[in-house]
Amino acid sequence: MTSNAKQLFIQRKREITKEKQYYNKFIFNGHFSVFLVILLGAFIMGYAGWLQQIPKGINYALIASIVMAIISIFPIRTLLKDADRLFLLPFEKHMTEYMKQSLRYSYFSRIILQILMIIVLFPLFYVLNNQKIGYYILFTILAILLPMLGLILKWLWYKYKLESWSLYLLLFIIFSSSYYVALGAKHFSSITSVFILVGLIILLRSISDKQLFPWEKLIQLEKQHHMNYYKFVNMFTDVKHLKETAVRRSYLDPVLRTPKKKKFNAHYMYLYLFVRSFARGKDAFHIILRLVVIAAILIVWLQQPIVTLIIGSLFMYIILLQMAQFYTQQAYGLWPQVWPVSDSKVIKGYEQFLHRLMFIVGIVLLVIYLIVNPAFGFAGILFFLVGWLTVNNVIKKLKYQESLLRD
Repeated sequence: MTSNAKQLFIQRKREITKEKQYYNKFIFNGHFSVFLVILLGAFIMGYAGWLQQIPKGINYALIASIVMAIISIFPIRTLLKDADRLFLLPFEKHMTEYMKQSLRYSYFSRIILQILMIIVLFPLFYVLNNQKIGYYILFTILAILLPMLGLILKWLWYKYKLESWSLYLLLFIIFSSSYYVALGAKHFSSITSVFILVGLIILLRSISDKQLFPWEKLIQLEKQHHMNYYKFVNMFTDVKHLKETAVRRSYLDPVLRTPKKKKFNAHYMYLYLFVRSFARGKDAFHIILRLVVIAAILIVWLQQPIVTLIIGSLFMYIILLQMAQFYTQQAYGLWPQVWPVSDSKVIKGYEQFLHRLMFIVGIVLLVIYLIVNPAFGFAGILFFLVGWLTVNNVIKKLKYQESLLRD
């Protein structure tokens, strides 16, 4: 039965790997790959320049410890499904091997991010520690080892049916204090956290040995992880399994006023629908907001007129391009069936929406660019030019696609 448990997990891992490979074709397309390369180049350039003149009076060890502590709390990926609570119930006493495979999968699927953060932080602490790497090696060992111990403790914590918030608080305190002692205090006592976690694991294992398998908890966690992945993929292509949700944002109410009588008709219907769906939607709004914030940070951080101009224009292009999936979500939804209108009115409303979004994003980027590079402020007009060309290109493709559908 142990081999069957292992085989079951391997089979499900193959299924999710196959699904990710399918969606990766849409995520890492030509546009996004170029975007990542340019973003990486901008980060390296800005980071290298910043390391030459590191601001004083900042506790970098504390900041790095907090960030690494948050990242080190890995989620458990069990790949369990709703039906398992019924069909795998007789199999419960053999789920130990299944969970061993789950913990390994959870660890190795997230350790890449951990390694990347270790690599990114190395130049900073290499400079701060006067080119000595002894304690950073200790920090690296802890950053690799602690997440695995945290996963084992998390599994036993769930099995014993303890509160999740207490686990996250405990792990955060242990991880952050351990990292800070290694990076800030530069002391080998940071390895004490390993013994604390091992002791907790032994204690919980002994008292939770006869506890029932936490089906409901683990299934719900896996479902949430999967939905988060679908939300990310939905930035690039439509996902059938994703359920749309709405969020009230009262500060956006001024842009969602009820249209006046002369604009309450089919000509303005889809402009209002796209604006409202964007403002109330849970995913698209946050996606665009994150991209604008990242663009603003890069413009302020790099402080190089030509480079930041290219970065801002690239972000304008990516933001408008990401909204292409927003059209399919709305144009082929319920409203065209409730109030049928011609395709031209739908596309016209979408074009008006994109122009408004382009104008708002362009103003934000232009103001930031003017503040950072006042002598080159006139060049910020390029943001609007790139946005206008992108909108025209998107609308042209949409019209062509709709003409093919009519044929």
